[in-house]
Amino acid sequence: MRSRHARIAMLCAALAAPLSCAGRPPIPEGAELIPADATFALSFDLKRLLESDLYKMYAADERFFGRNRINFYKFAEATGLDPSKDIERVMFVATASEEEGLSEMSGLATGTFDGRKVHDFLQETGLPKETVAGTDIFEFLVIEGRCRFCLAVIDAGTAAFGDGETLRKMARIKVAEQEGMAMLPGPARLLRRMGHDPEFWGIARTADLKQNLSEILRNMSRDSSALSVLGPIHEVSFSFDAANPMRFVLEMTASNDRDAMLVADVLKGIEAVGRLTLSQARPEMGQMVRDLLIEADTGLVRASGTIPAAEVERAVRSLGLDGLPFSGPGTRSGAPSSSGTETPR
Repeated sequence: MRSRHARIAMLCAALAAPLSCAGRPPIPEGAELIPADATFALSFDLKRLLESDLYKMYAADERFFGRNRINFYKFAEATGLDPSKDIERVMFVATASEEEGLSEMSGLATGTFDGRKVHDFLQETGLPKETVAGTDIFEFLVIEGRCRFCLAVIDAGTAAFGDGETLRKMARIKVAEQEGMAMLPGPARLLRRMGHDPEFWGIARTADLKQNLSEILRNMSRDSSALSVLGPIHEVSFSFDAANPMRFVLEMTASNDRDAMLVADVLKGIEAVGRLTLSQARPEMGQMVRDLLIEADTGLVRASGTIPAAEVERAVRSLGLDGLPFSGPGTRSGAPSSSGTETPR
């Protein structure tokens, strides 16, 4: 049985109150519902995204938006909502593995719509449903006994769509029957540092981000042995705005203060080599690294600065993030994963 304090903490996360328990900073809207076993979550202000140069540049690229984009529009169509008027923020959540690729693809939409009316509309369709922890989960597409596209109203202005297994987890997290990612020490710390309403934000969990940093050093023909003594880096978060140039903040956890300082030193070395290379090969990209700030802070590594929209993908590769699950096997070409989770188009 959980202790009284643990249950109080879970309820605080589930309620996502503007003023957090114990005076802690709030986490971004919707983050309290991310399942603990999720590989990544990406949240954005829908209107600002659609108006941004970043979206116009990558809208057709399945690596960046992929099947969840299709699921989102299926959700809007099924509920009769107008994405441009009724929905303010969308969060995509996925679980991934090297063996199966993306095994769960789901999303959370928040906006000005009336959740009760959406629920009643779904109820009147006569769709089969499952009630989990007080939340009705309506089944649209079931394959081999598993709902691949479901809909559920979480509260007055929040609805979830996508894989039924993820929606069940969200329903249980809502009533504190199950822990979410925001209850885990590393992710919780990163989420609290973002603040309540960043324009765009994301968080990812990986086996060890250190492997990506080692690969960068090997590509530069530099000695990467220093990284072998570091503990694993499991979590990375980012937040940014869609202006051009785009302002960003990237943070990752380290096992301890010493590891954080070493990782920061490695990133500074990569930045120095990159700055020299760019000054010779791509002088016009000099601004991309000119204001980059890398620092270590109590077990965290933080990088912040600006990136021209046209150079976002290059920057992701430079930071080694292209090897993370959200841009790795199963999403790189937009092809269906081996788990058969592709939603028919």
